[in-house]
Formats: sequence, structure tokens, C-alpha cells
Amino acid sequence: MDTTHINKAKVFIQDHIKTAFTLNELADSIGYSAFHLAREFKAVTRLSIMEYTRNERILAAAKGLGDGMNICHVAMDYCFDTHAGFTKAFTAIYGCTPKEYQAHARKIKTSERGITFMENSKIIIRHICKDDVQDLWENVYSAMTPKQIAEDKIQYHLDLYNRKEGLELVAEVDGKVVMSLPLSKPMWIPLGFVWDNNFTATEGDAHILMQKLMDEMKRQAKMIGISTLVSAQAQNSDASKAMQSLGFNKTSESDGWEYLMMAI
Repeated sequence: MDTTHINKAKVFIQDHIKTAFTLNELADSIGYSAFHLAREFKAVTRLSIMEYTRNERILAAAKGLGDGMNICHVAMDYCFDTHAGFTKAFTAIYGCTPKEYQAHARKIKTSERGITFMENSKIIIRHICKDDVQDLWENVYSAMTPKQIAEDKIQYHLDLYNRKEGLELVAEVDGKVVMSLPLSKPMWIPLGFVWDNNFTATEGDAHILMQKLMDEMKRQAKMIGISTLVSAQAQNSDASKAMQSLGFNKTSESDGWEYLMMAI
């Protein structure tokens, strides 16, 4: 299928992201039948033109909210007639209200990142669960949306664990999840790939928590048939040094990557 007219429609939508338009106006602008454009657009994107437009407006609106713009002004800028309608559409895509998203963006910009705990803090290492969305959003996957965390992190790894193809552990400190460690196991191979390219601590409380996560990960990995953990890190990076401080050994290098392994 020639998708040139679909791409032209997407350009028109971006050019009119803050302007109301009809399907006929869009179709006329690219010289295509409104009926056929609507049908083929949905076949390619799996969304109607107006659904796609609404989603693009919400994504653009989120940037304005993150920059501190007034919620009502943002809603009107992106062609939503009411605050309630904007909130409903925003929540459907992001899994949180515009007000919650704006508060989150403000917190991320102003708060200092880091992990600390007291000598008498209660630390629990456990599997990820559906109730962890808010903590993960605040402390771990801040660049994702609550909906993405619920679907792409939590449910995804719960499904992997049920199939014995992976898992994700979290570190809970005094009732708050502050760190996580995901792992995947490809098919029947007895290797487990640890996915954490952002961890760089080689000492301190963050390192202590990651060591606890790694110790439990080794135990859990054995239960699903894994005998060796693998971590791919950028060559000579702080992340590579951090993983090596946890017991990984560098086994090979290729195209700017280091491949670390740990027998369990």
C-alpha cells in the first residue's frame, strides 16, 4: 500500500495541532477522498484520524504541562472544549490526570535524585506487583507514564514470570519502592539477561540495595533454569564498572559494548 497520503495527513495534523479541522478539510488539502483516506488511515495506524489527532494533541499538551502551563489554557490551546473532556482524554493515554502529571514533572525537575536509608530502615526485596505503579513512577521510571509502567513494566514482567521467561524484582525501603532490577530469559537457553544500564553506584546505600537485589535475583534466576547472568554495558562506562563491582566479569567487547557475565 502506498502510504504517501497517510504521511501527508500526519503532517497536516501536526501543522494543525492547535486548530480545529474536519475530515473533509484534511482530505481536500491532500487531494484524496475523505472516505478512502479514513479507511486506509485506520488500516495503517489502527486509529481513526480523529483518534490519532486527539492522541497527538494530548502528547503535545503534556509538554506544555511539563513546562508549567495552566491546565485550562493547555486544554483550550489543543482544541478541547472542556477541562473534563481534556482530563478524560489525558488520563486514558497517560494513566494519570493532567494535574498529577504536572505535579510529577515539577517534582522531577526540582528534587534531588538518590537513595538513602537509615540503619533501622525496613528493606524488602520482592517481585514487582500491580500496586507499585505510583512508587515506580516517582522513584524509578520517572520518564514513563503510569499507564506505560502498568502495561510495559509490571504486567509484562508478571507475564514473563508466569511463562518462566523472566521477572522483575524491586527494592522496597520503609514501604516505598525505590529501585528495580528486570531480567529476561530467551527461550530454552540457560542465560538470564539483566537489564539495567543506568545503575552506576559502586558504594553507598544505592550499591547496598542493588547488591541485595542481585543476591535475590540469583536465587530467583536459578528457579527458572538460569545458570549464568549476562549484562551488556557501554564500553568503559560507569554502569559497566558498577555491575562489575557486583560480581560480573567482563568476557568480551564488540562495537563499543562490553559483555559481562556472572555464573550462579
